[in-house]
Amino acid sequence: MTNASSAALPFRLRSIALWIIPPTAILLARWMTHSDWAAANAALAAGLFLWVAADGLLLPLMARAPQHKPAPYAVLGALALAGIIVIFGAAPPVRHVVLGWPPLLTALALTIAVWLGWSGLRIAAEYRRSQSLERALGAVLPPLLVRFHCNELRAMRLALFVWRAPPEVPAGAQGFACHRYLTPMLATLLTLQLIELVVVHFLVMLWNPSVAYVLLALSVGGVLWLIALLKSFRLYPVLIDDAGVQVRLGMLVDAFIPHDAIGEIGGAFTADQVKDRRTLNTAILGYPNLFVRLTRPVQFQNSFGLWREINAVALRLDEPAAFTAALAGKHG
Repeated sequence: MTNASSAALPFRLRSIALWIIPPTAILLARWMTHSDWAAANAALAAGLFLWVAADGLLLPLMARAPQHKPAPYAVLGALALAGIIVIFGAAPPVRHVVLGWPPLLTALALTIAVWLGWSGLRIAAEYRRSQSLERALGAVLPPLLVRFHCNELRAMRLALFVWRAPPEVPAGAQGFACHRYLTPMLATLLTLQLIELVVVHFLVMLWNPSVAYVLLALSVGGVLWLIALLKSFRLYPVLIDDAGVQVRLGMLVDAFIPHDAIGEIGGAFTADQVKDRRTLNTAILGYPNLFVRLTRPVQFQNSFGLWREINAVALRLDEPAAFTAALAGKHG
């Protein structure tokens, strides 16, 4: 094992530990508040639970912050969250002590109130700057979490309220569809999922109605998400404009490739090139019919909010010849 890989392993282990150990400690402290000892020593148990919750939230912040000095806003947010965890997570006797001790309750309430007020100011300032609610909420909440929920809300809106809408092709751009080969397969999958939903719900109802309704809710959510995905392939085609190529695959991919980064268009390509992790392959449930090589690496943000670097794009278009001609025209 090389020195670099040896150093990377402890770093990865530390990263994993920061995600696992603090929540585990908080859960154990919460469990402790339900013990007979905590019932007999409620004030001490409340103090210990608050200390563990605050430490469990602050230590990861310090570990990840530059020079291990988190911003005051982040510290205030961690303390506010610790207070909320203690108030709503403690056993009734311990919670009664917290709610019945005015100095502690006042301190927790002021911490939460100041954080909420500060958060409101940050949200308003970011929204005025970017005009994006997602970015505004990302100024006070984990951006990946905000992105995930915003994507889910967009999917539900698309599934329930968007019908017979034309493809989204801005003025000055050309759209190239990539949904005709996908639609029959996804429609078949949707039909099978609906049949499975009914059969599974009926069978589980015979065993446990509560579990059946939980599974029904999850299945309906999956059906709506698949409907949104099916619609999105038609609504969001690949675009070419004067600035570059917007590589889109429904809700799954949205990557911009500037014209000066586009090299060879078409040409022979191999399966290994398509599978290369540096290739953006948008030909799901099929094989690409067009391969675009880039002259330099390009970064884009995937649907999970993570950045990825690519040096080639594999496409499965309904009209690859028209796309190639339009792109060649932009390149003179």
